[in-house]
Amino acid sequence: MRFLIWFVLFLAGALLVWSLVVWGQRGNPTRMSQWIADAYSKKERIAQSIPGKKIVIAAGSNALFGVNSQMLSDAFGLPVVNDSVNAGIELPCILYMAKRVISQGDIVIMPLEHSMYAYSGKPGVQMIDFLLSREPGCFGTLHSTEQFYLLWHVAIDRIIDGYLSQGGEPVREGIYGVQNIDEYGDQTHTEVKYRSEAMYQDVLKSYQINPPYTYGKDFSQNAPGWEYLKEFTRWCKERDAKVLFMPATLMRHQSYYDDPKERWFHTHIADEVRSRGWNYIGKSYDYMYDERLYFNTDSHLIDRGRTMRTEQMIMDLNVSGMVK
Repeated sequence: MRFLIWFVLFLAGALLVWSLVVWGQRGNPTRMSQWIADAYSKKERIAQSIPGKKIVIAAGSNALFGVNSQMLSDAFGLPVVNDSVNAGIELPCILYMAKRVISQGDIVIMPLEHSMYAYSGKPGVQMIDFLLSREPGCFGTLHSTEQFYLLWHVAIDRIIDGYLSQGGEPVREGIYGVQNIDEYGDQTHTEVKYRSEAMYQDVLKSYQINPPYTYGKDFSQNAPGWEYLKEFTRWCKERDAKVLFMPATLMRHQSYYDDPKERWFHTHIADEVRSRGWNYIGKSYDYMYDERLYFNTDSHLIDRGRTMRTEQMIMDLNVSGMVK
């Protein structure tokens, strides 16, 4: 019995010490999180410059690369800020950051990556890094089991990076840098002339070599992600902000049509969202395109694809009559 008591005390002490080590480097900027922080900072400045009602686009990089916000603004006569950055920071952080730019009466368009509907409550590497280094306040929005999981799944090298605190200088080179984000928050320089052969081969590889996504197989009606979306839609409703879910863009793959579970997902995800009393506009298959229209991943569209996707969004939104 004494051994058991000492063992429990030892585990409790180890947890406390490790938690203090992890929490001790919160807020220290890392290089990995730099471009994401830069992007959100610019998008927040854009939102703050808009005095009245606006359209906010909130998702991951499928919307960063895949929406022409100027076209949306021209179509509906409202200013637009694209607050989408990176799906790697996961649903809780994306919603946390979206709340920073949403104001009374806004229209919030959410073309969330399909994986977010199956968010399992297990934070990934990018979410852990971004949350600890840039937005530790998001930790308090997580469920207790997620907090525990996060604290115990921080890698040693990530702890070292945090204490070295080598971030802070804005990223101004390469694809992922604030220099490529325009006055609406959209990614620029995605025309074919900017797509190298190596980038295109990466796109082809995702179709020809990598296994297709299994959103239908992974789908769960009880996934923690639904609770986060429920809280977010409630928060928006309190501010008279209208939330409109829409499909993400995804490179077309035959398995999404042939596999029964994947076909079910792409034909029923709208019904799953609507069954919770929320708005879902558009059909998943209408937002899948040929591999030639993708830039450097199977969810990042080239400029021409971005125009096609936005035209589809405008058409679907017009039919819905919900953007007023």
